[in-house]
Amino acid sequence: MPSPVVSVTQWPNVAAVDSFFTSITDDEITRYQEYWRTLTPEDYLETFERWLFAFCSVHTSWAANVRGFEAIRSWAHWYQDSAGLKQRLEDSRIGLHINRTKFIGKFCDDYWANPQAFYLAQGEAWVQYRNRLVKRILGLGLAKVSFALEMIYPCAAEVVCLDTHMFQFYGLDQTKHARHYQALERHWVSHCLDRHVPSAVARAIYWDRKQKRTDSRYWTYVLERRPTYGPENTAVHRENIVDLT
Repeated sequence: MPSPVVSVTQWPNVAAVDSFFTSITDDEITRYQEYWRTLTPEDYLETFERWLFAFCSVHTSWAANVRGFEAIRSWAHWYQDSAGLKQRLEDSRIGLHINRTKFIGKFCDDYWANPQAFYLAQGEAWVQYRNRLVKRILGLGLAKVSFALEMIYPCAAEVVCLDTHMFQFYGLDQTKHARHYQALERHWVSHCLDRHVPSAVARAIYWDRKQKRTDSRYWTYVLERRPTYGPENTAVHRENIVDLT
């Protein structure tokens, strides 16, 4: 039997969420937004890396997520080599090696066949865009596609990664209340618009506070721009490196 509809006023911790937005300072927003703006991908290759990071985030800790991503970041070493990809994932001890290998391999082929299809189209609403990709990408659901979009459009995306921690923040169970995802998202994004803080930035602030951190660099250091792309990555799809700013 489906769970009963839960209204905003019935969400157990909605007052705590409301208070969180009140607690965010202007200086905090400015500092986070300035940093996250530096992480915005500038080309197809950097955007592809955000998707790899999202695949590595499924059912694992943030530390394992980083470890798995670092193991496969130099993707030209395993491109179109599922055995090589699987070995790197196994060596990283990230878990779910078989499914991750299958899902990442399929995504890799689909993405590089038409990278532009994975960007927000002109006139497309953010939720429509996210839901379109959820239908297209095997192995990532609403939360993890939203997570990828948070990393690709950190200062613009109007969707939010509502993982198990975020459902718990609202006092709900992700498994029991999954059908309320988009209602929770509307509540979160509405607060963000009122507070003039990007959705991804607000969630980063919440998550970092939960980890007793004052910034995101304990995990986002792997997304920071390197001086140049290594030849092992640019050789495969050099024609797809374009300026997206």
